[in-house]
Amino acid sequence: MRNRKLTVAMLMALATPSIYAAGFALIEQSASGQGLSYAGAAANAEDASVMWFNPAGMTEISGNEAIFAGHLIVPKSEFSNNGSTSDYPGPLSGFSGATSGNNDNGATTGFVPNLYWKGRYADYDIGLGINVPFGQKIKYEDNWVGRYHAFETNLKTLNINPSIAKKINDQLSFGLGLNAQYVDLVLSSKVDNTLAGNPAAEDGDAKITADSWAYGYNLGLFYKPTPLTNLGVSYRSSITHFAKGKVDYTGVINAGGLINIVDADVKSTVNLPASLSLSLNQGVNDKLQILADATWTQWSDYKELVINFDSDQEDSNTRQDFKDSWRLSLGGIYKVNDKLKLRTGIAFDQTPVSNPENRSPRTPDVDRKWLSVGLGYKVSSSLNLDLAYSHLAEDTAKVNYTANDIHTLKGSYKNAVDIFSAQIVWKY
Repeated sequence: MRNRKLTVAMLMALATPSIYAAGFALIEQSASGQGLSYAGAAANAEDASVMWFNPAGMTEISGNEAIFAGHLIVPKSEFSNNGSTSDYPGPLSGFSGATSGNNDNGATTGFVPNLYWKGRYADYDIGLGINVPFGQKIKYEDNWVGRYHAFETNLKTLNINPSIAKKINDQLSFGLGLNAQYVDLVLSSKVDNTLAGNPAAEDGDAKITADSWAYGYNLGLFYKPTPLTNLGVSYRSSITHFAKGKVDYTGVINAGGLINIVDADVKSTVNLPASLSLSLNQGVNDKLQILADATWTQWSDYKELVINFDSDQEDSNTRQDFKDSWRLSLGGIYKVNDKLKLRTGIAFDQTPVSNPENRSPRTPDVDRKWLSVGLGYKVSSSLNLDLAYSHLAEDTAKVNYTANDIHTLKGSYKNAVDIFSAQIVWKY
């Protein structure tokens, strides 16, 4: 029934796409890499953060290291309405027309931390990374025009990634990592109580909470065909979450057979995509390095989200129709002296959102272009400091979205992101 689809717009993906990087993934996993727009990340073993991008790169780091990194992410996501409509069914069809409400910028400033430790055991290099691979908080005003599709999205994740690597010979290394990943999600939307038969009824609220632990792996090869050339290949497996939670409704009017929703437990199976990276780090001389990277993400695994209700409500199916995407980057490192190095990079980040009909206000994702600068400074023989800044310019994101065939959000987003990164590298 059409009324049962009202809950689908707020029960979106348990891995909600972030506006900070294309699709779901947060690439902000290293301040040294941030200054390069992550060009050559799987072939750049400047510090132990390489274990996230390619665990085999740990073999290029002598001794022990500990890293704390943080990224302040300042996004903008301004929506402009352009003809959003409500097409009410049955006896309310005479009230069809423009959806009331305001434009809004629901983006909020966020902080992404990274922790790494690298050591050695016998003939093996070992490491531990603790990351936030997915995450977003976006919250709109109560009266914004798309409130029936999304009001708040708050996704928090934690990924624990132990790794091990070994040199096969002087040129080739192999690395393997295991991943334990936790997801915690809050999603809320407004409920249109006019569907119960009273055109003057105020909105209700619906909120879901869900969490899940899931597991995967990553592996990589690090190859040095010449003293000035590093090549990296890295693969991260898909991770399947079997999430469980509940949906709570407040102020919802059940009447007229159009709305019949109750608090209930929910569960869903969500596939987070696999990815493959190919990286190059080419030394030009003893001062200059050129880096490049191509990363493919298998977003086509994420086609739909089926929500199972532990109640009389029918299961709901939300289409996403994501497509596979590419991220291409190019960067450079210039060594000024023994203490200071400068970094810069550019990147093209392709969105997995296939068209305006699949771009929801929880996922206002669009192609983006990166420009980054950074520096590394040797504070002492045991401490390094890395700083970076990135600006992400984005195309206009057009929206023509409905999840329930009643409310259609039409308009466009203007998105932009500024990222400030810093990390301390302790060698001991």
